[in-house]
Amino acid sequence: MASSTLPILIISSLFILSSFSNAQTPPKPKAFIFPIKKDDTTNQYYTTIQIGSKTTTFNVVVDLGGKFLWFNSNDYFSAAASYRPILCGTRQCRVADGAGCVFCFLSPPVPGCTNNTCSVYALNPFTGTQGYSGLGQDVLHVSSTRGDHYRVNNFPFQFSDPVLREGLAAPTAGLVGLGRTKISLPAQLASAFKIPEKFALCIPSSGNSGNMIVGQTGAYSNPFQQISESLFTTPLIKNPVSTDQNEVIGNFTAEYFIGVKSIRVGQTPLSLNKTLLSMDRKTGGGGTSIRTVRAYTSLHRSMYVALVNEFVKAAEAKNIKRVASVAPFGACFDSNTITSSKSGGDVPTIDLILQNEKVYWRIYGSNSMVRVSERVMCLAFVEGQPNLTGPTTAIVVGGYQLENHLMEIDLASSKLRFSSSLLLHDTSCSHFGAA
Repeated sequence: MASSTLPILIISSLFILSSFSNAQTPPKPKAFIFPIKKDDTTNQYYTTIQIGSKTTTFNVVVDLGGKFLWFNSNDYFSAAASYRPILCGTRQCRVADGAGCVFCFLSPPVPGCTNNTCSVYALNPFTGTQGYSGLGQDVLHVSSTRGDHYRVNNFPFQFSDPVLREGLAAPTAGLVGLGRTKISLPAQLASAFKIPEKFALCIPSSGNSGNMIVGQTGAYSNPFQQISESLFTTPLIKNPVSTDQNEVIGNFTAEYFIGVKSIRVGQTPLSLNKTLLSMDRKTGGGGTSIRTVRAYTSLHRSMYVALVNEFVKAAEAKNIKRVASVAPFGACFDSNTITSSKSGGDVPTIDLILQNEKVYWRIYGSNSMVRVSERVMCLAFVEGQPNLTGPTTAIVVGGYQLENHLMEIDLASSKLRFSSSLLLHDTSCSHFGAA
């Protein structure tokens, strides 16, 4: 009897060991997921980062056109045992497009003070403050869409000067860039795990949450699977000139631009200076960019005046009563005269026409109107301000207009795919990425 049970015990033991081994080695990931939240005080969107051998966790603002990860965290500073500087002249420095070397002789070296260190400029897009400091590297902890956990060794970032945190949302300690660089979050994950350099972003509205998926997008649960099959597609345009000082990599800016050909309110096209819609290849001015670090869509003054005038006229035709404007908005209305619909207030639609009449970004009431008081709602667009340090982009599509839309950015094909308002599909970004 004993001899007959021994093989069974051995086989069972081997099975248990095999199962344990497999449990310790998760399968090759296809995509990673990051939560997205909105800070209502600043209208900034942020995610959570885990970094270091002792896994320091903190929040960082999401910048669609940002170059890389930078932060200043006391928790990380006191637990940065695995931090290492990226030295000047190394391949990592060249990949980061380093802007020079910094020297700091504190002994022992600490994050933010290391010798012979590759340096870059970090930009706070809300205050315009720039910080010139060294790059470091550490372990980044990430979770796949399957729920498995992975480590990204030698992930590059800057431990920045604390002054850069001014103007950031209170829950955050820095900023993570998703832009066109080799050290952005999507680029680093694609390089480390050999996954597609693409990501899907679903930005939530106030009081809700969303997600960002980096890697193989498209394998969503319903209704997002159905939604993804009918996305609009438009080319991403490379601006050869930096529109924000030092936000340039190689010979083009890190931001994402799209080609808006015209704008209409309802069925009425606006009379616009078409030269502003085209990007000036010499100066980098004009054109249309997408920025999650801008609260509302801004337009060149002449475009903004045309939009406000036509929207007010179309709103009056719907018996919507205009009231005194509330800064920074140029047109406000009595909310009691605006009826509700599935996609927000029943107000005139605004279309950004892209390559042709069949490809357009339609903005409904939920993304065009913002409540500023109990009885007042305003057109959620603002007049763009001239860029004193460089060329001025004519249209900057801001975060409020991106909320509750599914966006996919594919760097390999240089294309943007986007949905209509998710509210029309009886869902929102708070359901995106959910199992």
